[in-house]
Order: sequence, then C-alpha cells, then structure tokens
Amino acid sequence: MMETMRPFIGHASALREVQESFATGRMPHAWLIAGIEGIGKRALAKHIAQFVLTGGSNKLGSPDPSLPATKLVEAETHPDLLIVERPEDGKTGALKKNIPVETVLNVGGFLHKTATYGGGRVVIVNEAHTLNRFGQNAILKIVEEPPPRSFILLTVTTPGLLLPTIRSRSRILALEPLHDNELRALMDIAAPQATPENIQTAMALCGGSLGFALKILRTDILPLYKEMIALIDTLPALDVAQLHKLGEAIARKTDQESFEALTALLIERLRQTAREQAAQNGQAPVALALWEKTRATFAAAESSNLDHKVAFLNAIADLRAAMNEAS
Repeated sequence: MMETMRPFIGHASALREVQESFATGRMPHAWLIAGIEGIGKRALAKHIAQFVLTGGSNKLGSPDPSLPATKLVEAETHPDLLIVERPEDGKTGALKKNIPVETVLNVGGFLHKTATYGGGRVVIVNEAHTLNRFGQNAILKIVEEPPPRSFILLTVTTPGLLLPTIRSRSRILALEPLHDNELRALMDIAAPQATPENIQTAMALCGGSLGFALKILRTDILPLYKEMIALIDTLPALDVAQLHKLGEAIARKTDQESFEALTALLIERLRQTAREQAAQNGQAPVALALWEKTRATFAAAESSNLDHKVAFLNAIADLRAAMNEAS
C-alpha cells in the first residue's frame, strides 16, 4: 500500500505566492514569514524547505512521502537543512529568551558547504525577532551576500524588532490568522481527546492561532476565564470580596504558562471588542485604551515577576479606572 501524508492545512495564499515565485526561476533567497504567534509559521517554513530541497518536486500543500527529502525535513534530519532557534534552559526546561549568537555564526559556514543532495541548502531561523543585535547583524551579512542556491527562511511575530535592512532585503510572506475550518481540522488532529464544547470555546477565543487554542486546552483555564469575564462585565461596579476570591483561585491554580494563557485571553477579548467597535462605528477609543493599558499592566507584572494574584488585582484596578475615566 502506498504511504500517504496529510496535506498541509492553512495559508493557501502564502503557498501560492511561493509556488509562483519559484516558477519564475528567480525565487528570493530570503523570506520573512510573519504572523501572530501560534499560526504555524515554523511548520510552513519546514513545508517550504521540503519543496525547495526537492527542486519543486514536492508539491506545496501536498507533501510526497516517497521523496527522501519529505521525511528527512519532517524529522529535521535533512543534511541540507539547518534550523536555528532558542534552546531550552537546562535548569528550568523553559526556552531561553534569545537565540545564542554562537548558533547564528554557524549559518554562514553551513550555507557555503556543497549540498548533499544537490537541491541547495536551507536555513530556518525560527522566531528571528529573538535575535539580539549581534545575531541580527550576522544574519544581515548572509542576506546581503547569500551563497548560490541557498535560502533563508525567517519566522517572526514582530517584524518591527528586526533590522530595517533585514526586512528590506527579504520577501515578506504575511500570514493571516487561521480560518475556522482550518482550525477545526488542525485541532481534530492535535487535540483528539478534547470535548467538542471545549474545542469550540478555544476556537472562539484563540484569535485564529492554533498554538494558542491548544494552550487554552492544555492549561485547563477555561473555568477561571469564565469567572474572570463575569467579574469584568460588572465593571466599573465591583464586588471586592469576589475579586479577591478569584485572585486567590488564580494564584493557587495557575503556573506561569497557564497564567500567561489566562492573561492573553483577557487581552484578546479586549482586542476583539476594539475590532467590533471599529467595525460598527469606525471608532474604538475606549476598547483600544483598555487593551493597551491591560497589555502594559501584564507586561510590567511579568518583568517584575509579580505574584499572580497581585498582577490580576492590578489589571482589574487599571481596567476599572480606565472605564471610570471614559464614562
């Protein structure tokens, strides 16, 4: 029986853009794959690598498992592929904040080597916005003077954090959030044990990000989120006893990952409110102000390593104050 492989789900317009560029014979050597966190930028970069390293034989959107490069790239063992990304911290197990410069310095030597399979060489720099200034300068030198038949794919959540010269010398591939049908298909694969109700709720809250939807399910924060929204919907009125009770529950039940997911849900809720207001009347000053203020509050809490309860209480206080000012 012939082995099959699942089609690549999502980002059809991006795949079409790469296909059309490749067909001209003048495909850019540097691509900047940009989009919100969790929408599959790294997966798309690997899929493009499968395509490039087979000289276009591996069709975009429909990987061919009979081609050696398909499985080798999927397993990240292809000798002509190098993936550069943040390593884990050996003590905490969490990802380090930046890609080490030493890793980036290996890129030039890798690209100048002769391709093992003759299809060129590909480097994926995942989360390129986490490169420091020295790392970005090292990448810039390669982007400015690329070796023949070499391709570099930079994934980035915040393009503005990259050097303008890197952006200007790269073809930008802007990814849209995943559509509901794409999210549903991907979640059926990635979270087969989740209940239909929880999948539907996660899809409604994730803003088109598969990674965020899976984090919502994994951290089991939906009950706390529902309590939090119920409390916020009463603002600027406030039940102080209920506020502290919820704050204590958040402190007791959330580790760092689940707290980050919970706060991200609140921020996403405010963002969606701003978009809805803008769509209705062309303006969203109050919702935008609440969104910006809440983002800043939680960012400050993270940088100062505040207790989860204190961070939550501060955010609610800021929200309430902003609502009172607006009224």
